[in-house]
Amino acid sequence: MSRSSTKKREQVALFAAAILVAIGGIIYELILGAAASYLVGDSILSFSLATGVTLFGMGIGSLLVNYIKLHPATSFATNEIILGLIGGNSVMLMYLGFVFTRSHWLIFAIISLAIGICIGLEIPLLMKMFQEFGRKSSVKLFSKILALDYFGALIASLLFPLVMLPYLGLMRSAYLVAALNIGVAVLILKQMKASKIIMTISVIATMLLLGFFIFATEIEHGIDKRTYKDPVMWQQQTPYQKIVLTRYKNDTRLFLNRNLQFSSLDEARYHETLSASALSSVANPKRVLIMGGGDGLLARDVLKYPSVEHITLVDIDEVMTNLAKTNHLLTDINQRSLHDPRVSIVNQDAFQFAFSTSDKYDVVLIDLVDPSNEKLAKLYSEQLYRQIGNILTERGVMVTQATSSFFSPHAFYMVANTVKSSHPERYVTAFSVNVPSFGEWGFVLSAPQAEVVASQPLPKNLRYQNQKLLTFLTKQNAVSVPSGPTSTLVSPRITDVYNSDMRQWRYE
Repeated sequence: MSRSSTKKREQVALFAAAILVAIGGIIYELILGAAASYLVGDSILSFSLATGVTLFGMGIGSLLVNYIKLHPATSFATNEIILGLIGGNSVMLMYLGFVFTRSHWLIFAIISLAIGICIGLEIPLLMKMFQEFGRKSSVKLFSKILALDYFGALIASLLFPLVMLPYLGLMRSAYLVAALNIGVAVLILKQMKASKIIMTISVIATMLLLGFFIFATEIEHGIDKRTYKDPVMWQQQTPYQKIVLTRYKNDTRLFLNRNLQFSSLDEARYHETLSASALSSVANPKRVLIMGGGDGLLARDVLKYPSVEHITLVDIDEVMTNLAKTNHLLTDINQRSLHDPRVSIVNQDAFQFAFSTSDKYDVVLIDLVDPSNEKLAKLYSEQLYRQIGNILTERGVMVTQATSSFFSPHAFYMVANTVKSSHPERYVTAFSVNVPSFGEWGFVLSAPQAEVVASQPLPKNLRYQNQKLLTFLTKQNAVSVPSGPTSTLVSPRITDVYNSDMRQWRYE
């Protein structure tokens, strides 16, 4: 083979390396932000720190390249091996830090910085290698490398949310990207007379990462056993959340992104209060819309009202609703409510559904997760509550869960004020009930007039609620809400307020 064809092959390998390292670099940033978001719940802070610290590390790496005296190809291959080992184990290290220490933010920052430094070394070392293989540095060459880097970033930004996260999960995605880094190292080593030591290290690192990739589920389950107090019976990462079911004796618990959603020991206090407060405020309610409630527990209680003819349950996560229909731990609790012919399941974003439906409802029940990140803020906005008013019948009633009135009082007040602002012609009241697993939990109700609230009889087969208690909660013991700001799509204040409330309890 001629020397010119050899050089051409070497340069093709280098260009291929440029696009591969770009894909890996962006995916690492996304993995770090997503992992931190799942662990602590503040996605804005998580992704901002992941991006900022990683970029800062890239700046340091770009400067450090001037002090590296090894052969460029050897340096590049070594850097990819180090990046693969750190990045591949990043999710596991963050999970361990979250479970066993209170220094998870420090661990997150150190990992992000180390990954950033390694990423920052890549392009300068690639430029050095092009020089080594006989191609002079130029604006044209640099622009080509940057173009490949940006193209790789686009591929990564599509690949991670659409393919890797839903099908592999965070930990396996990290190990797959790490294997990509080692593959780039091997690609470069083949174009040079690599020492046996570097090649051996590459092979060992590849086998190590492959092993971690294969056993990632077992590793994650092992960590989760220490995270959750009770035995983990089922878990899965979906495109929207991580779902975990635990059970100890008679206590079944559902967690979404590590946040408790219910305990079977006291969930009736929450679900019966949410459903009864609305359904007892409408005479003979027929059509009911449930936003969220993919576990089927709220639908179970709504079906106890004999006048109900149809329930539309809107939950974005098909995995959650399928689990509620098939897993015996959930079907034993929800009494197979999602199999009832009166229940129609729509796996769609609740916000989009509210603006696309042409149906009218006597009751709208909002059982969505707390507004811990900006993606959820729209579900607590004036725009959504106003639209719900449009899809209610003239006698229709809306009730939303409104976070804890004790642990997140300012968020609770903001939800109430946002509903009041959205429904100026309606009667809006806030109230709470004690749920031992959560403490005091808040709700906000919107009805045509005050007189209709809790005016209709309750079914006799409820486990917790009764007419006297419900009247006391919604009327005599209703919460006095101070006037304050609201949350909108343009100004989603609810997320900052909620996280500020919860920080004192969760991030001490």
